[in-house]
Formats: sequence, structure tokens, C-alpha cells
Amino acid sequence: MSMWPGRDSTRDSIRGPLDESIFEPLDEPGRDSAPEPFHDSSPEPAKGVSGNIFYLVLVQAITYLAPLITLPYLTRTLDVGHYALLGFTQAVIQYFVLVTDYGFGITATRLIAIDSRNKNAVSAVVANTLAVKLLLAIACALFSLLLMAVFSDLGENALLLAACFIGVLGNALFPTWLFQGLEKMQMLAFITCMSRLLPLPFFFLFVKTPDDVIRAAILQNIPGLLAAIASFYYLSQQGIVGRSAVSARTIKAMLQEGWPVFLSNMSTSFYTGINLILLKIFSGADQVAYFAATDKIRLAAQGFIQPIASALFPRIVALGRKAESAAASRALVLRGTVLLVALELAGGLVLYFGADLIARRYLGADFLAAAVYLKSLAFLPVIIAVATVISQWRFLALGESRVLSRIYLIAGPLHALYASYLTYAHQSSGLIASLYITEIGITLAMIAVAQRKQIPLL
Repeated sequence: MSMWPGRDSTRDSIRGPLDESIFEPLDEPGRDSAPEPFHDSSPEPAKGVSGNIFYLVLVQAITYLAPLITLPYLTRTLDVGHYALLGFTQAVIQYFVLVTDYGFGITATRLIAIDSRNKNAVSAVVANTLAVKLLLAIACALFSLLLMAVFSDLGENALLLAACFIGVLGNALFPTWLFQGLEKMQMLAFITCMSRLLPLPFFFLFVKTPDDVIRAAILQNIPGLLAAIASFYYLSQQGIVGRSAVSARTIKAMLQEGWPVFLSNMSTSFYTGINLILLKIFSGADQVAYFAATDKIRLAAQGFIQPIASALFPRIVALGRKAESAAASRALVLRGTVLLVALELAGGLVLYFGADLIARRYLGADFLAAAVYLKSLAFLPVIIAVATVISQWRFLALGESRVLSRIYLIAGPLHALYASYLTYAHQSSGLIASLYITEIGITLAMIAVAQRKQIPLL
């Protein structure tokens, strides 16, 4: 079913309004109009979906495990108040990360996957995506100055906010979407591992007291910038991406293409990023610190979802383009769903029954009360796994992102309303209850819409 009214062909059903401007070579003096193929001197040895999943799982594992290496050190070195302050500032920064991402993780990946052997087309996607992400990062920097002038908590910790803003720049510049669209997962895994692991020793060298919280923030947020530098070096050495003009018309079209996904992501943030902010407003620093620490562990347990979803997404899109391979696409969705749900259920059981031990031995004596939070959050990833399957492998893969965005546009603000009340009335327990209400409600809404639109779920 087409995402864009009036387009009936199979190719158009998975392409957005910017495809015509992106996938034709931009008008540049001296540029040959024929598509230029890649001449990659180092093709990836691992081919196929299984290889992609392995490397993306490795990427996600490092992304979540690296912070877990330093988490027990930080919970012991930084006091509860400073750790809560760091967690709150990171929650604010995540909104800037969402703005710079803008949904390009889906839209740019899809555009590159569709025409991955056309170097001119890929170069145009890369140039214009990076340009618009940098413009969004500049806008976020200016807005952060306004926030510091309006809110005293941020103004009094301007250096901490600036340190965390390094993560926004890294997110804007690191072209994860390019590696995923080209299915170069091995190099993506190598760059991610390197950038995440290199800063780890410096935590133990430079973060010694609670007053070193700014150093901790810099080290937490610098991996993206390191990964971007390594990526640009690799791309230039391999000649994967060439020079391409940046077009205002193309940038406008890219913003239009990514708008539904951006709205969905921003609405989603009302029940992800806003949680620490609500705790900061309605409860004490201890609850902020406990939730921030346990949510890192929950996210690590949840970390298998996105790499598997991202690895299978280009293949599901490609198979879904032709009627003769539709059955293979649905079979791939079914196998992926079983794998995701099984992994998250196993992880939930480990977290629930091991919560007391994790809090006592891993987080430290000051965080014993965090065990209750960990038990409460243990099975949330199972619901999120089901929602991810439906949203990405069915709605987005079939070009139904606008329908999906409407669900999140309703769910996000609604969550902010009742989560605010429940957090005010019951503090952390009310907040966690609101997370389950929202995730279950979104999943049921997507199932209902899929049935109405006759979209097969499996």
C-alpha cells in the first residue's frame, strides 16, 4: 500500500517525494549523467542477513555494554545528586539528538538501499543528509542557549550541558544510515566498537570525585564524534562516496520525507526521554538517579531489538517490492519476530529474578533501592519488541509511515499527560505504570490499524 497518494507502481510505493531529486544526478558542471558504480576494493566478507544481524548485534552490544562497564564506577564515584544531574542533562540532550536524527535512520537508509550501486545517487543522499543534520545541530545549539537563559537548573550547569552537546554533534556526523543502507555492517561494527571502547580507560583516569561530572559527560558523549572521524577516513580511502552538490530543493524534500518519522520519534520521546524530566520535577534526586541507572540496564537488555530490526529492514523492503517474493518477506518477518520476542523474554526473566543481586553487587550500596525499579522495568522490552516488528517491518517497510506517525502523535502527548499525573501522585511507580500503559496501547492500536488496512502482521 502506497505511502504517497496517487503512486501505484511497486517502485513508487516504497519511495518518497524526494526520490526523483535524489536518485537523478544533480546538475553539476562537468558531471557525467550516467550513474557511476562503486569500485570498492575491500568488499565485506560476511554476506546475507545472518552476517548483517551479527554485526548490528555487535554494534548494539558495544553501544549498551560500554556504558555498563563504567556505570558501577560512576554510581560509586559520583554521589547520587551528581549522578542524577548527569542523567537529567542527558535526558534534555536526547531531544536535540532526536532533532538531528530527524528520522534519517529510516529514510536515508531506505534511499541508499534502493539505489545502493549508484555512486552518484548515494553521494547525493550522503551530502544532503549531512548538510541538513548539521543545520539542525546548529539550530539545537542556538535553542540550548535559550534554554539556559530561561531555566536556572540548566543555566547553572552550562558547562555540563555543553559537554553533553558533544553527543549531538556526533549523532549528526556519524553516518550509521549509510553503512546500513549499503549493508556494510562489518565496518560499521568495527568503527562503533573502536569509538565506544577507546574512551573507557579515561573514565578511571580522569573521573575521581563528584566534581568531575563534566569530564564524565565529555567521555560519555565523545564516541559519536570519534566514529564520525573514522567513518569519513574510511569512506574517502575506499572511494565509496564522491563529491556531490548540496541542493536546497533536495534538503527541503528530505525534510518533507523525514517529517512523518520525525514526528513519530518526537512523540515517542514523550514516553522515553521525558521520564527523567518528570521525575526531576515531581520527585527527589534519588529517584532520578535510581531510574537513570536501572534504565541503562533495561536498555542494554532491550539492545537486541534495534540491530535485528535494522539488519532485516532493507531485506524486507527489497523482498516486498516484488509480488513473487512477498511470501519470503512475510516468512522473514515471522522468523525475526520469534527471535526478538524469545530474546527479550529471556532477558526479562534474568532482570526480574536477578534484580536484587544486580543492585547490591553491581550498582553499589547507595543504589540498593534501584532493585525495585529493575524488577518493574524487566518485561517492558518484550512489549517493545512486538511494537518494533509491527511498526518497522510492516508499516514502514510497506510505506505506511504516515499512518504510524498518527498513532505516535496521539500516544506521545497522551502519555505526557497521564504520566505527569501518575508521577505527581505516585512518583516512580506511577511513571513506570504509565510506560506499560503506553507501550501496550500503541501495540494494540497498530494491530487494529493493520487489520483495518488488511496489512498482514506475520
